[in-house]
Amino acid sequence: MKLKVITGLSTILAASVLLAACGSNPTKKQSSSLPDWVVNEPATTGHVYGVGSAPIYVDAAKSLSQAQDAARVSMIQKLKVTVSGSLTQDTEEVRQTGKQTQLTKIVRNVISSKIPDAQLSNLNVQENFVDEKNKVAYSLVHLDRVKASANLRRQISELDDSAIKLGAETASSLSTLKQVQLLVPALSLVEQREALAEQRQLVDMSNRTTSKPDELVALEKRIQALFDQLSVSLSADNAAGKKIRSGLTSHLTDLGLRISSNNTDLNFSYAANLRPTEKSGRYYVFASGQVKISEASGRILSEFSQEAKGVSGASMAQAEHKAINALVKKLGKELAKSLLEKID
Repeated sequence: MKLKVITGLSTILAASVLLAACGSNPTKKQSSSLPDWVVNEPATTGHVYGVGSAPIYVDAAKSLSQAQDAARVSMIQKLKVTVSGSLTQDTEEVRQTGKQTQLTKIVRNVISSKIPDAQLSNLNVQENFVDEKNKVAYSLVHLDRVKASANLRRQISELDDSAIKLGAETASSLSTLKQVQLLVPALSLVEQREALAEQRQLVDMSNRTTSKPDELVALEKRIQALFDQLSVSLSADNAAGKKIRSGLTSHLTDLGLRISSNNTDLNFSYAANLRPTEKSGRYYVFASGQVKISEASGRILSEFSQEAKGVSGASMAQAEHKAINALVKKLGKELAKSLLEKID
């Protein structure tokens, strides 16, 4: 799952820094004389500062909060300019563990989207200033880069150890589905460490990457291989369902699932409904599909439905073809997501 470092890092840092606790709020100063840091931002080796301002309309406290947010954004911009273009490749190499199927990518994207923004420690509002004469609030924020990098490195190491331990405790002799069920939490730990590794690369004085231990790389490859080995059977519950079987089979195969009829890990039973109509010389087909996922034992894991539409000015058959293709794509993606959500 490749990320563009400049965009990805700034997005993650912006969210985390703006939400991070900033320690005690310094006493507000009120004076007609601007403090030196408003004009001459501090510069200290191993530290980074940000200065922000906001106009005061009614509520000075609200303006100070806005000034603090602006100061944090300013600080992020300074960190970003220290990141060279070569880091994009560095981060891609850290994240990649081999070619991933679409199913693996979807699974990891779903996990990543559920991980709360990590917060930077050692970030604090060092000083606030209220210029009552000109109605402007100023804020100075500070980050100890050395301490922040060390703290992130410690958190990353703890996540690595937890994931590796989980892998060691999951016997490879178990069924493919059972191993996946037990190891999905490890993927969550991996995604958390990726977010922290990107933050550390940004705040570290040398923009160093945090390499993955060999055991963690091996674990990711193992999980990826297990997803690739999952086999599913498809069972159409009605005539319209049989119409979409070919397209559904093809799409699920493209996702990385193995379609089989014997000794499968999961069973997908599905039904479809196609509703054709014509209006003003144009042909419309509204397609809906319902899917039920169950284990080989028969235990139902998930049930969901999707809808799609096909439009054609040529023929109803073409509209139906478009509707089926659109429905199949939606069902395929939903299947991949449900696979993660229901087996963990």
